[in-house]
Amino acid sequence: MRIIMLALFARGARALSAVPAAARRLQKIKELESKHASLVASGAKPAVIRNARKELGRLKRMPPPVDGVESAVATFYGFFAVEEPSVVVARLRAALEEDGLVLGSVSVASEGYNGALAVPVERRTRLAQTLSNAAPELWPTEEDAIKALNWDAQPTRSSPFHRLLVKEKKRALVDGFEEPLDWDDCGAEVPPEAWHDEIAQPGATVLDVRNTYESDAGSFAGATPLNTSTFVESWPRLDEALADVSRDEPVHMFCTGGVRCVKAGAYVKQKLGFTDVRRLEHGVVAYERWAAGSGESRFEGENFVFDKRVDAVEAPVMSDEDLEARPP
Repeated sequence: MRIIMLALFARGARALSAVPAAARRLQKIKELESKHASLVASGAKPAVIRNARKELGRLKRMPPPVDGVESAVATFYGFFAVEEPSVVVARLRAALEEDGLVLGSVSVASEGYNGALAVPVERRTRLAQTLSNAAPELWPTEEDAIKALNWDAQPTRSSPFHRLLVKEKKRALVDGFEEPLDWDDCGAEVPPEAWHDEIAQPGATVLDVRNTYESDAGSFAGATPLNTSTFVESWPRLDEALADVSRDEPVHMFCTGGVRCVKAGAYVKQKLGFTDVRRLEHGVVAYERWAAGSGESRFEGENFVFDKRVDAVEAPVMSDEDLEARPP
């Protein structure tokens, strides 16, 4: 009997260890929230309610510990008309919360969607099915979801996100425009292998449309950074960077996962009048995957992303504000 009990305990411990610490923390928070709500509804003594609220507050302020559960991180986006974003958000949030192991952020707006999610590596193949089943308005088929998911080249040693946020937003990606441009008219996507060759051509115009702290960490050789603090600062910087460039000259641009280049490309074409805009398909994340297989790279330094735990001791857990602001 003792051997059987030890075996069952070991099996349970292994199952628990396969759940990211951030997910276990989130589950505990939900339990304490439910407990607090029940105490309030039942008219429990104020001191009991107060203690429950303090316990919940302490847990919310405490970042999850770094664990050994490898997480796969994917960014994804799409720009097209979405009817009733609030309905889509409700279904998507319910499905991801029911899964219990998906952490990250998804924004849905009338102009499209934008997100970044992390799952334990062994559950990576399930995410596309979960997304397409919950929100066929965004991903009509599982294959559509598979194509949309832009996975980081390497898994992280621990979940980079500590909660799940699925929200309706005015914009899928905040841009500062009162009236949106035509996001379909944003230039051509260039696959990593072709990009690798094109930016090596003498005199190529290559724009890094990420923020300064990202460009400082690493960039393509010869690229011109916009030196922005936030994406909404991009427009006058694009004006400056392209002021002396011929309108029929190819303009190459890149960002981390591709979403910022959709809006930057639309601006350069529609507002500045450039006819040949080329965007790195799926951004630096996709280029890293290609480079890992080819053994070649023109990217110098590190691809800065908020969720990359270069050192588990030094890298902080993202705040909710950082999580929502993380632009692919």
